[in-house]
Amino acid sequence: MKKILLLLFTFLTINIYSQDINNQNIEKRKIFNGYDGGMMLHLGYISTDVKPLDYKAEGITKGIGGAIRFHFGQHYRIGTEGYVSTMSLMNNGSYMKTFWAGLLNDFYWQFGKFMPYVGLTIGGGALTDCFIFEGDNHDWEQETNVVINKNPFVAIDPIVGCDYCISEAFHITLKFDCLFGFGSNDLYLPVGPRAYIGFIFFH
Repeated sequence: MKKILLLLFTFLTINIYSQDINNQNIEKRKIFNGYDGGMMLHLGYISTDVKPLDYKAEGITKGIGGAIRFHFGQHYRIGTEGYVSTMSLMNNGSYMKTFWAGLLNDFYWQFGKFMPYVGLTIGGGALTDCFIFEGDNHDWEQETNVVINKNPFVAIDPIVGCDYCISEAFHITLKFDCLFGFGSNDLYLPVGPRAYIGFIFFH
């Protein structure tokens, strides 16, 4: 009888301990729910008035970048992202190149295979311009009418998007943003929407 009681006591102790460990894991899981990251390509249409040169620049911009986000709770993610976006001009090698990166915050919801999200990135970047007004970049001749300028800026980038969940570990994402920059008085920033498509891996 004593052996039976001892076995029963041991079984109950192990079971209670196991449940406690499971409950602790569940509680931890409610706070931190893993992370995701991946790469994205984008296209957009942007325009701006380059006031120092009295020139209007507009056209298609394209580029690449990526993000990593850590999941907290059931709907919140925080992480970082960064992109480079380039618009070619004048068909002679002129360009406007925008780089930005920063702290990404977003909220997401799960509806079956779809995961919509909205968020905001706050950070900084740099706008680099190269305007070739005579000649081009296809030869080795010295160009005399060229303007190159680089300006840093504070970046604020609202985003909206949606994942399609191929599996729990692999999503295809589609998102849209519009980058706003703030900096020196002579800073201008090409403004317009960009559309992104990318591959995101969840862990």
